[in-house]
Amino acid sequence: MHDRLKIILIICLIASLSRFVLDSYLPSLPAISQYFLIPDSRTQLTLTTYLFGFSLSQLIYGPLSDQYGRRRVILSGITIFLIGNMVCAIATNHIVLLIARLIAGIGAGACGVLNRAIASDCFKGQELSRAWSYTTTTLVITLIIAPILGGYIQEIFGWRSNFLLASFCIFIVLFIVLKFLPETRDYNEQHSISSLKFQEILQNYYHILTTPTFILCTLCYTLAFSGLIAYFQISPLLLINIFGLTPSQYGWYSLIIAGSYLIGGLLVNHLAPRVNIRYLLFLGAILLVCGGMLMLIAYYFRYTNIFTIIIPSAVYVIGARIIIPNAIAGSMKNFRHLGGSSSALIGCIQMLGSASVSLIITNFDYTTPSLLAFTFIILGMSALTIVMLFVDLLDVI
Repeated sequence: MHDRLKIILIICLIASLSRFVLDSYLPSLPAISQYFLIPDSRTQLTLTTYLFGFSLSQLIYGPLSDQYGRRRVILSGITIFLIGNMVCAIATNHIVLLIARLIAGIGAGACGVLNRAIASDCFKGQELSRAWSYTTTTLVITLIIAPILGGYIQEIFGWRSNFLLASFCIFIVLFIVLKFLPETRDYNEQHSISSLKFQEILQNYYHILTTPTFILCTLCYTLAFSGLIAYFQISPLLLINIFGLTPSQYGWYSLIIAGSYLIGGLLVNHLAPRVNIRYLLFLGAILLVCGGMLMLIAYYFRYTNIFTIIIPSAVYVIGARIIIPNAIAGSMKNFRHLGGSSSALIGCIQMLGSASVSLIITNFDYTTPSLLAFTFIILGMSALTIVMLFVDLLDVI
């Protein structure tokens, strides 16, 4: 019991680490633009490059962890994560900052894929669901704390201090993993790096990618998550630069988003035992579209204020929170024996799609809520189309 609790605590720390590092620096985005005298679109690329590094690195971490164990791979990834964030804190120009964010994202990819793989190694059935519920609670707490703490640190100490804080948190998690995380994957210690069978890895990836339910559920997950990234990318610049919030006020308004994430989780817990996954995906997609439509209607009738941005975004977040766990469950249903590889593919597709959306929206004007509203609507309609067109395939989940 003691060992299981220890594993759950470590999984929670790993899962929330990349989330904390991402959310805590958001209130610093306008200040970074001002410091380097660059347009806001260039500053938004600090998020985009992080996501690209996060996405592609998971394709490497997953198979490596299947072959050589979770412990050494997660330690390597967190070390890279720490180096990238330390360079961010001392960056002297925005090019160095972008490169360092890419490095940090590459390291963070280990957290993204291995927390799921470690949980799958250690828990099955109801125990796995219970472990994930603790992880979800930790993520909600992170969503509450990170923007508020990041906002105050930005106001008092400046943007570099947020990267220093992130580096300190990464170091603490690295120490805990090094000291307390046992190897959770059964593997042959005699393997050498040359024994890694790339052909087998490619065959596993091909098998996973040619399974229709995996593709459909992962696309739903990616579309829902991309909207969250769009909100995190646009909202600091929109609410601080255009609506005049201070960084700390931005952090406090983020409580509404965290609360909506919690509400979505409660709905999932209530509905999941009673409702087919397809209907949950349908409900979530409807809420994605509704969030965007509410924001667009308010903007069209010139009811433009902080709450006409935050409340529709909260509706979107509830929908995304309903979609994400059910889409992940559908994606991994037939691939528990390939936990690292399937988890890596889910994470890669999710983050690569989100990074692509992030890159696209840097080319548009963020000074009105219309960009965020249209992003929500397009992503929601795409998810809804998938659920409606492939209803027969989703029914077998």
